[in-house]
Amino acid sequence: MLFKNTLAQSSAAIASYAASIILAPVLLTRLGLDAFGLWAVTGAMVTYARALDLGVGRSLSRFVALYESEGNRRGVQECVGLGLLAVSGLAVLGLTAAVLAAPLVAHTLDVDTPEEMRIVLVSSVILGMSYAYSQVLAAVPIGMRQMVPPNVASTIGTLINLSFSLIALALSTELTDYAIANAAAGVVSLIPYFFVMARVWDGPYIAWPRMARVREILGYGVKGQATWIADLVNMEADKIVIALLLGVKVAGAYEIGARIAVALRALGVLTVSAIIPTATAEIVKRGKEVIPEFYRRYLRLSVGLSFPLFALGCVTAPFALVAWLGNVPDQSTTVLYLLAFAYAIGVSTGVGSTLAMAEGRPGLVAVYAVVSAGLNIALSIALTPFFDLWGVLAGTVIAASVGSLLFVHAYNKLNELTWGDYLGAILPTVGLCLLFSVPAVLWYVLHGDVPEERGPALLGTAAITLTFMLPYWFASSRLGLIPARLAPARLLRLRSRS
Repeated sequence: MLFKNTLAQSSAAIASYAASIILAPVLLTRLGLDAFGLWAVTGAMVTYARALDLGVGRSLSRFVALYESEGNRRGVQECVGLGLLAVSGLAVLGLTAAVLAAPLVAHTLDVDTPEEMRIVLVSSVILGMSYAYSQVLAAVPIGMRQMVPPNVASTIGTLINLSFSLIALALSTELTDYAIANAAAGVVSLIPYFFVMARVWDGPYIAWPRMARVREILGYGVKGQATWIADLVNMEADKIVIALLLGVKVAGAYEIGARIAVALRALGVLTVSAIIPTATAEIVKRGKEVIPEFYRRYLRLSVGLSFPLFALGCVTAPFALVAWLGNVPDQSTTVLYLLAFAYAIGVSTGVGSTLAMAEGRPGLVAVYAVVSAGLNIALSIALTPFFDLWGVLAGTVIAASVGSLLFVHAYNKLNELTWGDYLGAILPTVGLCLLFSVPAVLWYVLHGDVPEERGPALLGTAAITLTFMLPYWFASSRLGLIPARLAPARLLRLRSRS
């Protein structure tokens, strides 16, 4: 069940990032780097505003799993009711702020008129709130460990957004038109989520939340939200700082490398995406004794699936960026390298942090996430005046690494685990990734030149991907670093039967 749910989560995310890959070069060509950077910055602002829901949306799937395991139907209904109330209140605040703040934002970023800025901000808010509503509706099937239907809805939503975006870009080169199309796509994409919730759960779906339930979910959600905000600081604050200090064009160049690194991180996080509701149900049934066993097993598998994605993204980057964009902005490749390193370390803590959330201890995760975010801000402020873009990146890399390793130390102490458990899970995968990266690194060292045309660059990307992934796949399956269902022999047997 856990493998099936993780695969479902991964499929939807892959579809989302595939759409992003398709859109980025079209966006750059039709709108330009300045507009591309501005859309990224306004999206980051709206993402921060979603923190005002006090963590309700992000907590719901855990509480649905808890109440459903206890047979508490009313609790599940109140979860949905509270989630819809929280998002609706946030939508009102966000739209009001977008209308009133447009002149200030336009002046601060030195782009567009206040009227155009208002359209972009309002559209970004509508798109962000549409995602928040979909998160509430999806919490029911996810909490019930039925993750295929909501991820089908997510994939449909991705296709709707991609269609609306491409049509808008074909008809217009104005950012405002593109923003309106995205807002409309977000609203339309809510329809499949409602049908998914109705399919897996009989009505009535909503109940007015009692104060005791509100306090329980908010108490958990606020701590969990601190973790999410800290992650945003480490992933989204950089582009805002860069836009304010260095301009939206530099933010756009940063966004290219960061978008790939964030996509790799998101795919890595998907390896633990189904753990919270599953582990919550297991802890209710079997007690906390399952945690060390769960940790050792799934850390090895999570790293075995996620680290090669980061390695592959780095070794193919010079070719892949040319194949993707044609003309690659300066510094984008180095941005990708540094962020991928930081995010890989963060992903290695994913099993521990999701298990802590599952057992109702979000504060443990929040403490070290806040430490990481605070260190990131301090280092960025200290280093940016001297090193510009690289000061911001150095702050992110150092802060993410230190915060992640401090969390591992604390989690080990609380669960009778050791550094040996952690290192024993990740080092075999690190060794394989380094080993199978050697052919690509040697090619770069001996030849150096990367083709400037997309066709040859695409062929180079494919060649490096094959020389890395095929040997890694066979070696990792022999060492038990990936799920048995993904082993070459298992897949070949299934194909022969079919």
